Amino acid sequence: MAAWFPDGIHSDGTIYPIVPGGYAVVGAAALSGAVTHTVSTAVIVFELTGQISHILPVMIAVILANAVAQSLQPSLYDSIIRIKKLPYLPELGWGHHEYVGLHFYLSIYLR
Repeated sequence: MAAWFPDGIHSDGTIYPIVPGGYAVVGAAALSGAVTHTVSTAVIVFELTGQISHILPVMIAVILANAVAQSLQPSLYDSIIRIKKLPYLPELGWGHHEYVGLHFYLSIYLR
């Protein structure tokens, strides 16, 4: 961006400077959000930097990176669990919990 707009972005007679550090913060938040499959990294970035002006770019980048990463690969924590062959809860499909709950209810109360 700084190469394309060396003087900054001109809008309504105001010059908005290009701050490379802002892009670095957004990229770091998006990467950590994608690796861990969490959106809470955006909150952590806000707490660490204290910059409210980065809320919109960080949130958009983290949500998009999270959506792409979830469709392509398991999270870092799920990968570590599988590599170490630790027991973990199987993934239940959407709506499957209702059937399990109904089956549990019927087995207890309708003996």
